[in-house]
Amino acid sequence: MPELTREELIEVVKKNRPSNLVSLKKFLNREKVYIDDEKLLALIEQLQSEGTIKASVKHTGSFMEYLTDIWNAWWFYLAIIVALSELFLVISNAQAGAALFLRILFGLGVLGIMPGFLTVLIIFPGSQVNALEKIALSIFLSVLVSITVGVLLGLGPFFQASNNIIILTVYVVLADVAACYRSYDFLRRSRWLAWQET
Repeated sequence: MPELTREELIEVVKKNRPSNLVSLKKFLNREKVYIDDEKLLALIEQLQSEGTIKASVKHTGSFMEYLTDIWNAWWFYLAIIVALSELFLVISNAQAGAALFLRILFGLGVLGIMPGFLTVLIIFPGSQVNALEKIALSIFLSVLVSITVGVLLGLGPFFQASNNIIILTVYVVLADVAACYRSYDFLRRSRWLAWQET
């Protein structure tokens, strides 16, 4: 296997402007060049210190810092708000007006989208699957989780809307935390690169 040369790296960087180490390695693999992460980072730092390319490796802070960055973790808060709102509306037995509309809307999210979406994010924290595959998997897994919860509740005298939504809310909150941590861990391991114009 040929060793990555400085010229090849400069050409790939200028042509593709990758956003992280993972995407840079994908572009290099397309060129049939394979290199270890540490060697690649050392070469980037060497070229950066010489002023040939201007890049800096952005280090992700702690998990708590990731959670406080609303732009990265907006979906984390949205999932919790929707799940807890649906729990409140079901337990309070909202049957009329705007409350009924929100109960139906949030119920569709909690039953048909969120459990699967969060499960997909746990399994694929990066961009390994495209948007259409993510939507299809989300709906399929959500229906699967909802049916499983319903069947388990139906085995005993517990099959009620309030019990169902309590268990689904617990699942959504736990899956939300796990998906958020997996996303943070993916970003931390990706070593995001910030390119400046040369």
